[in-house]
Amino acid sequence: MNDLKRYTVHITGIVQGVGMRPYIYKTAKQLGLGGWVSNQGAAVVMELAGRRKAIRDFLTALLQNPPFGAQISNIKIKPECYKAYNDFSIINSSTDNQLQGFIPPDMAICDDCIKEIQDKTNRRYMYPFTNCTSCGPRYSIIKNLPYDRVNTSMSAFEMCSKCRSEYESPDNRRFHAQTNCCPDCGPKLTLLDCKGRPLDSIHPIETVRKLLSEGRLIAIKGIGGYHIACNAQDEKAIDLLRKRKRRPDKPLAIMAASLESAKLICKVTDKEEETLTSRQRPIVLLEKRIPVTLPHNIAPGINRLGVMLPYTPIHHLIFQEKLQYLIMTSGNISGMPICYKDSEALKELNGIVDFFLVHDREILTPIDDSVVRIIDEKEMVSRSARGYSPCTLKIDSEREIMAMGAEQKSSLCLLHKGHAHSTQYLGNLDEMSAYEEYLQVMKRIKALLGAEPHIIAHDLHTGYLSTQWAIKQPAERIPIQHHYAHMAACMAEHGLKQDAIGIIYDGTGMGTDGAIWGGEFLICSKGRFSRVGHWKYVTLQGGDSAIKEPWKSAASYLYAMGIDCEELLNGVNSLKVKAVLNAIRHNVNCFKSSSIGRLFDCVSVLVMKRMHITYDAQAAIELENVIEPDVTNFYPYCIDEKGENLEIGYEEILSGILRDIKDGKTASYISAKFHNTVCEATIDCVCRIRNKYSINNIVLSGGVFENVYLLINMKRRLKERGFHIYHNMKIPANDGGIAFGQAAAAAQMVKEGIYVSGSSGKDLNH
Repeated sequence: MNDLKRYTVHITGIVQGVGMRPYIYKTAKQLGLGGWVSNQGAAVVMELAGRRKAIRDFLTALLQNPPFGAQISNIKIKPECYKAYNDFSIINSSTDNQLQGFIPPDMAICDDCIKEIQDKTNRRYMYPFTNCTSCGPRYSIIKNLPYDRVNTSMSAFEMCSKCRSEYESPDNRRFHAQTNCCPDCGPKLTLLDCKGRPLDSIHPIETVRKLLSEGRLIAIKGIGGYHIACNAQDEKAIDLLRKRKRRPDKPLAIMAASLESAKLICKVTDKEEETLTSRQRPIVLLEKRIPVTLPHNIAPGINRLGVMLPYTPIHHLIFQEKLQYLIMTSGNISGMPICYKDSEALKELNGIVDFFLVHDREILTPIDDSVVRIIDEKEMVSRSARGYSPCTLKIDSEREIMAMGAEQKSSLCLLHKGHAHSTQYLGNLDEMSAYEEYLQVMKRIKALLGAEPHIIAHDLHTGYLSTQWAIKQPAERIPIQHHYAHMAACMAEHGLKQDAIGIIYDGTGMGTDGAIWGGEFLICSKGRFSRVGHWKYVTLQGGDSAIKEPWKSAASYLYAMGIDCEELLNGVNSLKVKAVLNAIRHNVNCFKSSSIGRLFDCVSVLVMKRMHITYDAQAAIELENVIEPDVTNFYPYCIDEKGENLEIGYEEILSGILRDIKDGKTASYISAKFHNTVCEATIDCVCRIRNKYSINNIVLSGGVFENVYLLINMKRRLKERGFHIYHNMKIPANDGGIAFGQAAAAAQMVKEGIYVSGSSGKDLNH
């Protein structure tokens, strides 16, 4: 009898929606254990009764070989008085919100399901909603936790007898598959014309395939919203898409029929292949093959393509026969959130697409495609969305905190029971429809996790809608400076507790002095930060228009240097140039900025003649794209001491660039030399900071570090000088990571008892 034991086991993490209960059931039965397993709240709870060795073997298997897609973050084992069980069973779920919950992400179709939809003898042949415990929609269709069919949008579809038999059979891979369905009982596809009228099409996918081959634009409803699709080998169709969507230059994402097809158009490393074929199936930024075989208008002026592989049964079925590549861009007007409601799509996309391929499985949470690049054989997430979100990371905190994120590339982060849950990319909040959806996602994630945070972390900028919302709430408020949030995000992602120097480079963010920061050197220590260096301020004119019209940044820099810029800006109406210069003289709509993003814009104007942009960071992206890799020299630069701060000047750098332009140097040469200068000046500055403060940890964050050349070269040169380097990986370096950083910073400030309240003035450790 002493060898017989009974334990209650609680596991949390991504443990629902991944086939965890069937896995536990089968493993326990194989080892001769009795007991039960259940979803409770957002956790999985079980009782195990049997021999000590069998229980130990069970726990070893659970931790070392969990089911596909599962991530166990915590396990609690409690011994109980022995009680014999006749069998092991799956019992009904409960809604215990006291247990820490993780929300399962959507997963790409698995190989077994692909085989079924391609097998003419299988009852799911050609069925576009085939899924199992290892794949399919999760986050996008969940109403509430625990993850049971009744709590998803699949509750509208009652399982037929065959599906019910699979669901109840322990030997079937659809055992307790909550989204199980088939052609007899599951969702259906319908093809609509541009006015939303159903077409008489017995085989909608075959019709769509034919329409795509004819150059038509189709709105396709997927897991988290609508895509606008066209044949990626049809230059005229792509031109038409760009014209209708008002997206003249921004690179378009490609879906390749297979990995082999992707390798024909791009160079694919082993790690890139692993990411392309992962269960997340993100868009991966890949280097184009030369010569380029696809139309140039997919990604004009860029040497990389955003490529993904099919991740739903619908995609795989469309790609049968001759189609090899599709443009699959978000179903929206540029700048607006992705359409996910049928009525919304029919209204917003009418005039863009020719047809709609829709289905009747409701999308409850909209979610776009994730975007990833591989740096030093590791994933670096640029846009965290389908498959990666919600992203849940551990942060020590006894208080619940809602972090509001940034205005651009917005997201939210809910700190709940010691874990930070970052939402998907939610777009730019200057669009009211995006702001409304942002508020809905906030409401939804609080409900899913059973959280009601009493602390709100937000940006300093009072013009942001997110800040204005926070100010109106009856809660403690913690304003977090934008660049400190970038740094805190990276530190929290890597679990870095020691003091660090942050190199935070981006385009814009309100500073504590009221100026716009963006070229910052910060020191972070136990919930506090200090600014110890920055790029020299310049007076910029035009507010947000200076971002969309980079020539205004160039005019501002050149004016500050006393240089006549009208000839250098000969691609701009001279009256407009004179008006901007006059506004600078009289300080009309001007602001101080240390943003290195605006310096990149200035250089792109001078070197690339990029006077206007049509998408975010276009000027800097095109400047990076032309770099001549063999150039190693750099321009002279100056670092001055301004009190306690170091200041990197721009005058000598721009003077050197103007000399090279006059001497006829190529854009590729000048771009490389400028990037090298940014690296050298940055490392010089940070070495001086290390000498003064004896700190060896370096954090690289901010949207400018999505520049691959800059990031790789900065890392290499810092490593040569003995620094320990940290940069964003799971959490985006751009403003998509701000919410997580705000949550991390606020949690640390609360822990340290720092006076931070934006409303009551109370010590938050009361």
